[in-house]
Amino acid sequence: MKNLIILALIAFGGYQAWKKFEPDPGPELEPVSVSPLFDKPYVAVYGRDSCGFTQRLIQDLQASSVEYHYYIVDEKPVADRLHATMINQGMDVRRYNLPVVDVSGSLSIRPSATDVKIKL
Repeated sequence: MKNLIILALIAFGGYQAWKKFEPDPGPELEPVSVSPLFDKPYVAVYGRDSCGFTQRLIQDLQASSVEYHYYIVDEKPVADRLHATMINQGMDVRRYNLPVVDVSGSLSIRPSATDVKIKL
């Protein structure tokens, strides 16, 4: 019984230490006004050249003859615009998978080329 109490205290102490060093989520971000990229239906792919998922989606869109605009998320103005749009749609901007696809103002994360064509 004594060993069980000691084990519980160690586990509780470890949990408290872990919580103390957990990164701060930062301030709650407020939605901002973001207008659509274009006046006509469009597909915008946000990703990285080094991301296999992004490159696969681009290949699939090209094979399906879907016109798209490609934006690299490592560029600050691109990331700022994407994050503002994500916040408006209630998405988490702290950590997300790529590619993020904007189909005429509606965002989705890692969609298939078929899903993109259906939304378009």
